[in-house]
Amino acid sequence: MNRRGLGLIIASVLVMFTASARNAMEVESSYLGGGWFEYRLRTLDDPFIKNITLGQLVPWPFTNYVEDVLPEHWTNFIPSGGWSGIMFDGAVAQPRVKEITFQVRSSFTSFRRQHFGFTSILFVETADPYFLPGGGVGGYVNLDCLIPCAPGGADGSPSNMVSSIELIPDIKIDELIHTNGEIHGVKFSWAEPSTVQLEGSHDMGQWTPITRFFGNPPQSTWTTNASLNSSGSFFRLSLVANRHFTNGLPLPTSFARSAAPGEIAIQSQQIVDGKIRLGFASVPNARYEVTYDEWSGQPLAAQQVTAVSAVTSVSFDLIESQRGGLFRVRQIKK
Repeated sequence: MNRRGLGLIIASVLVMFTASARNAMEVESSYLGGGWFEYRLRTLDDPFIKNITLGQLVPWPFTNYVEDVLPEHWTNFIPSGGWSGIMFDGAVAQPRVKEITFQVRSSFTSFRRQHFGFTSILFVETADPYFLPGGGVGGYVNLDCLIPCAPGGADGSPSNMVSSIELIPDIKIDELIHTNGEIHGVKFSWAEPSTVQLEGSHDMGQWTPITRFFGNPPQSTWTTNASLNSSGSFFRLSLVANRHFTNGLPLPTSFARSAAPGEIAIQSQQIVDGKIRLGFASVPNARYEVTYDEWSGQPLAAQQVTAVSAVTSVSFDLIESQRGGLFRVRQIKK
């Protein structure tokens, strides 16, 4: 099974392999003239991501909106009189690899580059059940793009640019640790505090979990007194969590993983007036916690709420300086 956040090393010949970075999404923005801007969002092939479902696409701030040309099954989102991008109508299933193109006109005919100006609201399912609890979460990503501006705000940017993002990076195995000709550990690089699983194989077909341990950026070394030679000639690391997750240290009895206890699926996500609003099914009088984390797993904010109906909504201020964020909901009290 292919697993994202995974590094591999061949012990017999000491050849190291690390998968090259794979961009999961990219947005191409162009100024066409006459106040018209074109945005082309692509989700790219990545075997470690099972699906990306897009919900809302927002180039922001798009000042002096006039009109637009939209793709099929996408509609304008104007919640309070101001244009807030386009929304998917949910009438058809989205293909895994897709390209969404739309054009928007402003009364301004000048433009500039906006850092993290294109926000994509999405739901992500990963092929690796370890990386995201339940296999998928709600969230957003921000990418640079071109936006309209007053003549004095133009920055001389070219009229076409492409910005991309790698959602889940790879662990890099740097070296196997040898003692008296036998393997006794591993050295690896990762940008965040981590919990990882070391696995061994004799044929690269069947993989056996060996142990789990913590790592710290930028590079970590793990060693053991016991020889690892009997575990195989090939070794790989998989990411269990982007933090020191004590409950994740015991080896699993199976690679299958279900949603975390009490985890609730997010049903809707919308950006409205600089806030992101989430909706989820709830039970009246039940207590829920909604968390807002970086893609790395580092917490940004959290809210607890008592449901009063079958559907509950919460809002978070959108942190413009963030490349993206993840949202999870869990029930904490009935």
